Amino acid sequence: MPSRPAAKSLATSLLFLSAVLASLSCAAQEPRIDPARIRAHVEFLASDAVEGRMAGTRGYDVAARYVASQLAQLGARPAGDGGTWFQTVNLLQATPALAAGRARIAHGDELTDLALNDDFLPRAYYAEGPTEITAPATFVGHAIRAPELGYDDFAGVQLAGRIAVVLGGAPPTFPPDQRAHYSHSSTKFRALIERGAVGAVFFDTPQNEKRFPWARFLQMSWQPSMRWVDAKGEPFNSFPNLRGRFALSRPGATKLFAGAPQTLEQVFASSDAGRAQAFELPVQLTLSSTTQLTRMSSENVVGVIEGSDPALKNEYIVFTAHLDHLGTGKPVAGDAIYNGAFDNATGIGVMLEAARYFAELKRKPRRSLLFLAVTAEEQGLLGSEYFARQPTVPRGSIVANINMDMPLALTDLADLIAFGAEHSSLGDVTARAVRAEGMSISPDPIPEEVIFVRSDQYSFVKEGIPAVYLDMGTKSRAPGVDGSALSEQFLKERYHMPADDVSQSIHYESLAALARINARIGLEVGNARERPKWNEGDFFGDLFGGSQGNARSSAKQ
Repeated sequence: MPSRPAAKSLATSLLFLSAVLASLSCAAQEPRIDPARIRAHVEFLASDAVEGRMAGTRGYDVAARYVASQLAQLGARPAGDGGTWFQTVNLLQATPALAAGRARIAHGDELTDLALNDDFLPRAYYAEGPTEITAPATFVGHAIRAPELGYDDFAGVQLAGRIAVVLGGAPPTFPPDQRAHYSHSSTKFRALIERGAVGAVFFDTPQNEKRFPWARFLQMSWQPSMRWVDAKGEPFNSFPNLRGRFALSRPGATKLFAGAPQTLEQVFASSDAGRAQAFELPVQLTLSSTTQLTRMSSENVVGVIEGSDPALKNEYIVFTAHLDHLGTGKPVAGDAIYNGAFDNATGIGVMLEAARYFAELKRKPRRSLLFLAVTAEEQGLLGSEYFARQPTVPRGSIVANINMDMPLALTDLADLIAFGAEHSSLGDVTARAVRAEGMSISPDPIPEEVIFVRSDQYSFVKEGIPAVYLDMGTKSRAPGVDGSALSEQFLKERYHMPADDVSQSIHYESLAALARINARIGLEVGNARERPKWNEGDFFGDLFGGSQGNARSSAKQ
């Protein structure tokens, strides 16, 4: 018989062994996230066979049916229109006839014709045929009124019947949340229309030009624009009152501001300092453009894995990833297929593997999991916006959104960026899920890019639904590898280019880690007693109505 201390030691050892065995048993029961399966999804979805997955094309339809078949194999049930896997999104495509664009400045009797491509580009207008407008011009800074910041670009000027000349983005002095919201084009367009503007001309700050040079803008000018169409056949958020919409290069803006009350350098300095600014320009503008309209449709793919609780299974956590990319377009180095491997075949692959996790989980979460592959994200978050406003499940039943978009797993990474986590109780859930993977959360390295409003989670935020979007960070585990440099190189050389294909380095183990983290977030939210909540005083929670956002935002728009 062992002594008492020895017995105590033995008992402790047995308890430890029991805990280890229990842990191993749980681990054995937990479904395995497999990098090889993610790779298989990416290699198909980014192959030339699906022709770049442009919304409304044959290639996109092939990709959508692939995703639906994968969800069906997992045992999910279809949750689209009429019990199908698909929610139809009717679209209006607008393609500017670039060669038909004209822009003329009248400064008294002096006329200056701007040069197409060098000085300006016409942007899409959602009316068929030629449009021409002549009106006086007013510079309105960033076209922002933010009363909570004491900022108003519209103070002291009248815009009725005038063309607004607008700086893109928002002042760099703005807090990140306001900077994101007020930078959004629809926010600016709505503000201009409310004040009676009849046209809008945009140009960029030097900081924005560094990130997206005019040459790159020209390179992408072939890409058409789209809007989703409502039950009356009207394009949503098309802003028909703004009949002239043009983009100016720096040389074009310089010509427009010749003889203005302030020089461009003074305008940029005021923007950098966060000073509101507006003044009338001593010119009239004539803007002419022609747009070709095409009506088409594309589909969101919708599947549900049902929850285990008799009551809570009627609430849904929505996982999103956009399925579309840019299709085929202007050739670059002889390649015209914009495959979109990182953008966003990887996101779809991560979402499908997270769906597999839940399908194989013996004890399902109490709430249901809805998996949504959305269309037309590249055209302005159209598929997610359509679903968020017209969901195929009861509007008030959606408790959270977990989004996956272009996770740049360019090397073995140790960190992630959690866009939106700080706005709601999803922040704590996300932090626990990331720690469990042995990773860390890093702050947004490029807040000026306002990524929070540029991916599909924002469609749900606008409906008052807490959301989080996890992206890969830049801290490499590989010795001597600069993750930030890799990311910058991708954005410069491959983003929205044919070179974003499967020939580049993709670290699938990092993508598997992301899938596990997203699954853990869904698991905790799915089993929680309460829905996620906006944080007290949160900018987006207050702006879009918090728990009442579903009703309020629809009423507002």
